Amino acid sequence: MAEVSERTLQFAVVLSFTSGVIVGWQANRLRRRFLDWRKRRLQSKLVETQKKLDVA
Repeated sequence: MAEVSERTLQFAVVLSFTSGVIVGWQANRLRRRFLDWRKRRLQSKLVETQKKLDVA
C-alpha cells in the first residue's frame, strides 16, 4: 500500500463523514416530503369518499 500522510487520511475521513451527513439529511428531507404528499393525498381521498357516502 502506498504511503498515505496523516493529514490526507484525516481529510478523507472528514470528507466521508460530511458527505454521509449531507446525504442522510437530503434523504430525510425527501422522505418527509413524500410522507407529507401521501398524507395530503389520503386526506383528499377520505374527503371524496365521505362525500360519496353522504350522497348515498
